[in-house]
Amino acid sequence: MNNEIWEHLKLKKPVSVSLKTRKNESLTVVAASSMEICFLNETAGFILNLCDESHTLESICDELLEQYDVSRDELTDDLVKVIRYMQWKRIIKLC
Repeated sequence: MNNEIWEHLKLKKPVSVSLKTRKNESLTVVAASSMEICFLNETAGFILNLCDESHTLESICDELLEQYDVSRDELTDDLVKVIRYMQWKRIIKLC
């Protein structure tokens, strides 16, 4: 199912809508637009850092594939989950 979702999302450009972001070693603390504080692991923080409206989700996937030894299918599944979480928490929006 995530493959269908990935095909729909891969050309979207994510943009951060968080109020404030603070990186602390391997943790990123985000004040979401909902005023909720969210804690992101190192990988999710890296993804958020690329949510600047100049990267598509596909280009973010390509950058992650260069850093991690995982299959493209596994990575796209995980990326869809992270993006959905960030949307749900109002940290990013897709353009």
